Amino acid sequence: MPTVEERLTTLEGRLHSMSDVRNNITELRGDMHGRFVSADQRFTEINARITELRTDLNLRFAQVNGRFSELRDDMNLRFADLGTRFGDLGARFGEVGPRFDAISARLDGMQADVNQRFDHVNQRFDDVSRRFGDVDRRFGDVDRRFSDLDQKLDRHFTWLVGTQVAVLLAVVGAMIGAFYR
Repeated sequence: MPTVEERLTTLEGRLHSMSDVRNNITELRGDMHGRFVSADQRFTEINARITELRTDLNLRFAQVNGRFSELRDDMNLRFADLGTRFGDLGARFGEVGPRFDAISARLDGMQADVNQRFDHVNQRFDDVSRRFGDVDRRFGDVDRRFSDLDQKLDRHFTWLVGTQVAVLLAVVGAMIGAFYR
């Protein structure tokens, strides 16, 4: 049967190994925190890049819209000028109307093409938003796993401390019993 000193040495060794486990867990938490911070920085950079692209696209589309507006205003001015200069030529040249209709149809086609491109860009932004939602869900799963691991380690630590206190009380009781014999 082992002596009290041997038992005490064994318990001290176990206590020392538990502190190593706690240190390893602390290091793991620090490492994971660093990785999460790094991932957060990457997502911030990606978000900044997307914002820059969105700003650049908005600027370019605004320029295109501005050019179309200038073109439309210029054409309206020219049509008004034609109307004042050649008021009676409309009767002579009946084919001017179909030309204007063709130009209008071409402008409508261009506007439809621009609208289609805007819809495609919006669809891409929706896809990016969905992907960020997936990443957020994955981070939620990782947070839940860490929470479960933390709770499990707390339970094991409570059991270990309880066992150590019970052994300590048993050893003290045995020593008291041996002392009063």
